[in-house]
Amino acid sequence: MNGADGDVDRVAEVGLFGRVPPPVKELLVALVVVVTVLMRVPEQVGDRTPLGYLAVLVPAGLIMLRHRRPWAVLAACVVLQCVAATTFSISPFTSLACMIAVYTVSVAYERRTAVITGVTVAVPLVVVSGIAVGRVTDPMVVPIAVQIAFAVALGQAVRVRRAYIAEITDRALRAEATREAEASRRVAEDRLRVARDLHDAVAHQITVISLNAGVASSTIRTRPEAAAEALLTVRESARLVLREIGDLLATLRSPEEAAEPVRALGLGGVADLVADFTRNGLQTTLEVCGDVSALPPAVDITAFRVIQEGLTNALRHGTGTAQVRVVVDAAELAVTISNPISSSTDGPRDDPGRELVAAGSSGLGSGHGLVGMAERAASLRGTFTHGRRGSADLFVVDARLPLGTPGPAAEKVRETRKGLR
Repeated sequence: MNGADGDVDRVAEVGLFGRVPPPVKELLVALVVVVTVLMRVPEQVGDRTPLGYLAVLVPAGLIMLRHRRPWAVLAACVVLQCVAATTFSISPFTSLACMIAVYTVSVAYERRTAVITGVTVAVPLVVVSGIAVGRVTDPMVVPIAVQIAFAVALGQAVRVRRAYIAEITDRALRAEATREAEASRRVAEDRLRVARDLHDAVAHQITVISLNAGVASSTIRTRPEAAAEALLTVRESARLVLREIGDLLATLRSPEEAAEPVRALGLGGVADLVADFTRNGLQTTLEVCGDVSALPPAVDITAFRVIQEGLTNALRHGTGTAQVRVVVDAAELAVTISNPISSSTDGPRDDPGRELVAAGSSGLGSGHGLVGMAERAASLRGTFTHGRRGSADLFVVDARLPLGTPGPAAEKVRETRKGLR
């Protein structure tokens, strides 16, 4: 018996004796063989001799080794049964050890091998027993062939059943592993989405707070009215960021209980977004070409987030101006944000608030904003590029989002579901 068959045996070993140790089970089988071959049956043929007792009792001990050496045990049982046919009384039970050995081989091997083995064993047993009795058709001889055939059939039935159970078990384990992998992937995607949403919701307002806090700290003595106005902006921005964080947490707890956002996410609210940046010192021009009212929700929200993050970076690192261009055609939505930047990317030195914002950053494009925009575009099978264009002092962010095309994440989910089916 090879290793694979042994694994099948262990997987499928169930029932009344499923928890009985193998040595104990083999001992019980050997005792059953001893009892049955020694039991006297009416009309049995032949006399019992000392050699006959040895020939029928030795197989009972060999049966305990049938799983380790199935072929050797079967061969020994056949030889000893032939000896017992001429030296011991023949009954329907004397061939029980051979029957068990044939069953063991039949369980471990394919049908063709089992059938050939059964015929090879049955022929000499029937012939020798028939010679000992006087005729092959004797009622004490015919059951031997029937028993061997039954052992082959039973062994094959058990083998097929065990293979079926092993296959079902393997499928269940693979399905469970697939479900766990899918759940882990979805958790990772959800964490990434939450991180992007949190960054998008907070980065702009924090930038505004930092900018105006710098203005207030530098003008509180020389221009109190400017400092007071900056502090009012800080307060309003803090209120908005707390509101957006609260909405995000409410969505995480229960999407049905989430409150309406402060600003409608989508290009329908981009004018208000641009106005916010203009009020906070970033002179922004907006150009929209095409109809943005019928965009797919995912594309609409992604475009809004790209503009929001692009203008936030322009406010932090630029010189105070930015241009937003949105173009919609039949195939895709193109979003371009461009802004001049100083050679040091730290902003003008005459604006203490902007200088403070720059001091808190680690350089152009070093944060998670650009990475998040690229991930959002990739989720929709879009493209995202950024960097200096033309003049070395012009920084451009460009996103191209196809309309009506599902992202790779959705395709992965569909492929996984097909695999589970």
